Amino acid sequence: MRDVYVLGTGMVPFTRYRVDQTPALVRESGVRALTDAGCTFADVEAVYMAAAHPLAPRGILVAKELGLNGAPLQHVDNASATGTSALHEAWMAVGSGLADTAIVLAYDVAPPTLSVADVIESEDNVPPVALFAMWARRRMHDAGTRPEHLAMVAAKNWNYARENPYAVRRAQEPVTVEAVLASREVASPLRSMMCTAWCDGAGAVVLGSAEALERFGSDRPAIRLASSVLRSETYEPGHVFLGAIVGPPAMTRATVTRSLEAAGLGPADLDVVQVHDAFAIEEIVYYELLGFTEPGETERLLEQGAFGPGSKERFGLPEFSTGGGLIARGHPGGPTGVAQVHETVARLRDPATRDRHGLCHMLGAGSMCVAQVLVREG
Repeated sequence: MRDVYVLGTGMVPFTRYRVDQTPALVRESGVRALTDAGCTFADVEAVYMAAAHPLAPRGILVAKELGLNGAPLQHVDNASATGTSALHEAWMAVGSGLADTAIVLAYDVAPPTLSVADVIESEDNVPPVALFAMWARRRMHDAGTRPEHLAMVAAKNWNYARENPYAVRRAQEPVTVEAVLASREVASPLRSMMCTAWCDGAGAVVLGSAEALERFGSDRPAIRLASSVLRSETYEPGHVFLGAIVGPPAMTRATVTRSLEAAGLGPADLDVVQVHDAFAIEEIVYYELLGFTEPGETERLLEQGAFGPGSKERFGLPEFSTGGGLIARGHPGGPTGVAQVHETVARLRDPATRDRHGLCHMLGAGSMCVAQVLVREG
């Protein structure tokens, strides 16, 4: 595999849209990514469309909004990990030399007659909020986690979203733990502000080789997609086959470990991390599964302010879900993982953050996982 770089990213705000607006959203996010990359759609040699909702317009139709350039086009659907799965395909195309440039166009607009939650339940899955509420209850029993700890994660992510112009949940005032705990109970102990915001949106990423970077690049720091690992679940005792949304813990641990090893890094090297935080309990568990904390110390670190702004300097731990995460930035489906990459690239490019290494992690229907490491060069 040759080196692969993120040449550009583009987003439109996550909110609610009409289905007939989908082509325009794809066009807008794609043009923004191409402009950011310094190239045009005519320069793109492979196209990957990413939409998870079963009623989303097919990629072959909406891609025409950017032109007809003859490039091979594929439509990727991998549940919540659709965007990062498409990015994995684009990474392989460029890394293998089959394409010098590739674009991922991710989008999802749910029709009012069929929500994302409806789709999940129609596939015989347990309603996500119920499953994660049970997960939270189990951890409260095993590790002494309290609702306040869940609220600390949620408040952190809501406050990150206040600075993100693409987030669906942008609070007027700083969000407190007390405000989160006072929000509507959905499934005990989960409150509405601890749960993901289902929404619509679009995002795009342009990848390229070192030669493409030189051809289209600017004086900004080069951002290399150093590794991309996609794994499905493997059997272990007590395995859940029906209704699994979160997947076995071993899957996330193995996927992230392999991605870090492929990039030549360890957990201690990371500055910023985006995870599948559809519910606050997930992020708490991922602190441990990704190798940042040990059981028994996670909640104590949360109480001290770890994983938020200044975490690297104070605790030697990365900042998590810096764009607001799925909780506050929102979770459209297809573009969710692309939004993680957009946020991470922005952080790595920004000299004020001094970030050099970022990780993006997404699950798809609890049966597969994607972990990608981005590195700022120079």
